[in-house]
Amino acid sequence: MTVVSIVIPTKSRFDLLDACLASLVEARRGDADPSELVVVNDGNPQSPREIVAAHDPGARVIDLEQTTGFSGAVSAGIDASSGDWVLLLNDDTTVAPSSIAELLRAARSQQLVGSVTPQLRFAHDPDTINSAGIVIDDLGITQDRLLGAPVTESDSGVTEVFGSSGAAVLYSRQMLQEIGGFDRSFYAHLEDADVAWRAQMHGWSALYVPTAIVDHHHSATLEHFSDRKYYLGGRNRVRLLAKNADAALLRRRAIWMIAYDLAYVLFVAVTQRKLGPLRGRVAGLRQWRTYRRAGADGRRPITLPRAPGLRGALRRNRIWSRSTSARNPSSG
Repeated sequence: MTVVSIVIPTKSRFDLLDACLASLVEARRGDADPSELVVVNDGNPQSPREIVAAHDPGARVIDLEQTTGFSGAVSAGIDASSGDWVLLLNDDTTVAPSSIAELLRAARSQQLVGSVTPQLRFAHDPDTINSAGIVIDDLGITQDRLLGAPVTESDSGVTEVFGSSGAAVLYSRQMLQEIGGFDRSFYAHLEDADVAWRAQMHGWSALYVPTAIVDHHHSATLEHFSDRKYYLGGRNRVRLLAKNADAALLRRRAIWMIAYDLAYVLFVAVTQRKLGPLRGRVAGLRQWRTYRRAGADGRRPITLPRAPGLRGALRRNRIWSRSTSARNPSSG
């Protein structure tokens, strides 16, 4: 019986996929639980079958005819797998040898664990944290916990968090089935936040395990400051709020949400001369009623932390700018 299904969506960076699969060989060997590997090729006419077979001849490769985005590729992989737990990995990650066993140990430590997140570190700067779980504040802004912090500042033990980054996370299949899985329409960006918010509303917890280490080449496929990512982030931010924010939260914080978004759109337009955040938000607002109805059955009030506001956004922007420049010096 398969316990862990490892699902990896990939599209163009088969070089990074090769490194990811190589790291999994030892990690799977260190975990006594039976596992399976499912790699989903998201519409690339060149299949990674040979690369995958070199590391695991028994792995399944799904070649999608058309690009469906991260959420679509992930959903296809989950549907084709059978494990009680789903280890979702970006193809631009590498996994430390004991990480799978550490994640499973935490997952089994208590009831209703919906997701378990490792300590994600920047691959170009392994002493710095990329994510230690995700947080959604009361303006509906999604943030990576401990982003940019030295690894020495991490929690020392297993810690409950709001949710997990989709770059590397162990999900409960039961939880995914209960909440309806990934929203394929998100395509890419904030689909993990949508899963985390819905899981919280259904009573599932998320755990952060600092001893499970995963290195991440962040935004290797979809560049962090690209207009495309700005568009998807803006559109999906509105969809996220429409689906999940309860009426009381919207009444209480809507004016501040609007103020934040206007300031953010203006900041990007002035400093980078890009309108992706604006175009994305306009597209999301046009679909507000559709997504409001889509989330109606599962929407429940939950407590969200106070937003750090523009100061927090500026801090995150500085960290991402440094990260992008360090990973790709030519962009600086």
